[in-house]
Amino acid sequence: MKTLKYWLAVPTTLAVLLTNIAGVRSQQQMALTPGFNDPMVLTGTSGDSNCGKMAATASHVITLGDNFSYLRFTVDSQGGQPILLIKGPNGSSSCVQSDKFSKSTITDSGYWMAGTYSFYIGDHTGSPRNYSLSITQQQ
Repeated sequence: MKTLKYWLAVPTTLAVLLTNIAGVRSQQQMALTPGFNDPMVLTGTSGDSNCGKMAATASHVITLGDNFSYLRFTVDSQGGQPILLIKGPNGSSSCVQSDKFSKSTITDSGYWMAGTYSFYIGDHTGSPRNYSLSITQQQ
């Protein structure tokens, strides 16, 4: 009976490990410096979340190689209610949620310091939604 119990643990452990590896592989990482090809558009599928509960792995990790006097990040979700959580350098974080006015498009813009930012993209509806994350230097 002990042997059977151990054999049941092996497939479960393997499934958990493979799931975690797949989550890491889906994360997009990139570096931006002033003068990048504008606009930069990244795509993905959002998850069920709110700003208090996001996925363990960021959807995108973007390293800004210099300060930007202006950047605008826009999430456009196809029919959903997107949430954008940005964790920045020095422990800073910002949460932007859709509302009845923004509907399926939300933005965060302004001055951005050099450093690494983790972007978590979720959706209030609880359903996975395709989205695009556009980055522009144009005001």
